[in-house]
Amino acid sequence: MSKTGHRIDPNEASADIRGGMADVQLMAKYGLSARGLVALFHKLVQAHLMAEEELHGRLTEVTDKIELAPLFAVMMERGLEALPALKWKFRTGGWVFSSPVVSYDAVFFGSWDKHLYSLSRDTGQLRWKFRTGDVVRSSPACDAERVYVGSWDKCLYAVDARTGQEVWKFPTKKEIWCAPATVGGNVYVSSTDGHLYAVDAIDGHLRWKFRLGGPLFSWVESAPVVAGTSVFSGSHKGKLFALDAYSGKLVWSFATDGSIHSAPRVSGGRLFFGSQDGYLYALEAGSGKLLWRYNADVPIYTCPAVERDEVFFGGSDGTLYAVDVESGRLLWTYFKCRSFLSSVAVSRGVVYFGSSDKNLYAVDADQGRELWSYSTGNQVFAAPEVVGRVIYFGSNDACLYAIEEGAFRGSLHV
Repeated sequence: MSKTGHRIDPNEASADIRGGMADVQLMAKYGLSARGLVALFHKLVQAHLMAEEELHGRLTEVTDKIELAPLFAVMMERGLEALPALKWKFRTGGWVFSSPVVSYDAVFFGSWDKHLYSLSRDTGQLRWKFRTGDVVRSSPACDAERVYVGSWDKCLYAVDARTGQEVWKFPTKKEIWCAPATVGGNVYVSSTDGHLYAVDAIDGHLRWKFRLGGPLFSWVESAPVVAGTSVFSGSHKGKLFALDAYSGKLVWSFATDGSIHSAPRVSGGRLFFGSQDGYLYALEAGSGKLLWRYNADVPIYTCPAVERDEVFFGGSDGTLYAVDVESGRLLWTYFKCRSFLSSVAVSRGVVYFGSSDKNLYAVDADQGRELWSYSTGNQVFAAPEVVGRVIYFGSNDACLYAIEEGAFRGSLHV
């Protein structure tokens, strides 16, 4: 096991060694120092997965002298390339605020040029594009057959995922800014008219609606999230609502002292969300009971992410925070001066997020150390989507990017 806590598959490691992978590549892939690599060799022999003769002379004099150090230092010493490689990029006619959704062999996303796009996941080639009546800021949602997306033309659309043909559209009274959610035959969407709607996924008829906003604070920008039998959404009047997903009846609500702009995150029976009052909240998802709150002391506009025992989120001052899931105790911060951060994605020990400084960043989830950044031509406000070794994300330079990480991906430090 590397110091990150990630277990190393001994069969995979044995196959890599027999396949001729060099020592420095092994260290990079599994997050090991030279000493850690020696320990791995010994364990493989003890487990009778490799013979001593196969490992004779594996470590060179140079690598044997490398001291126990983080992988990043090993990478720099060995001259390894830290930056990921561009797999492909696709240009649209407007800003890409929409976070991409990857489904099977396709990537779906919206653009300010009023279109919903479907691209080949592998090549970035256009499969189809669907025109709405206005800006598509909303991220899409999809099931096996259809893609659902909202537009500033005040409509929710269902589009055939294979052909790009409209199946139905559902009108609201104002613009749709945030992503819908589709679960159990329903599509849930919030509109800036102050309502959360549940729409039949087959034909688009209204099942129920619930008023989230009040007379003065009707605006809703928090995307709905479905977990179990409940759907959760925030509002500009500062309340987080839990509704019965089938009937639309109120289960509970929780009040904060600021607007709730982003979607909550549900993990392990807990619900995490940020508020403009500067707090990140952790509630029991079933009851709405407050478990803890962390005071970032700056408005929180972004959706948190959870992996293992950590919650990650960005503050409006450009700080990325990691706090403990159980207690809300601060673990570390990472600061990008004068930057506004996107919502984050976390995968296999790395936190990814975009920034108003035109970069996408990868930060080590254990220590908050920057691993790399990838520059685009404009601000990156959309949350990235990580699938395997590929990160998909949009930029205000009108492009959607797919970048592929280098060999260091996996356990990131010893």
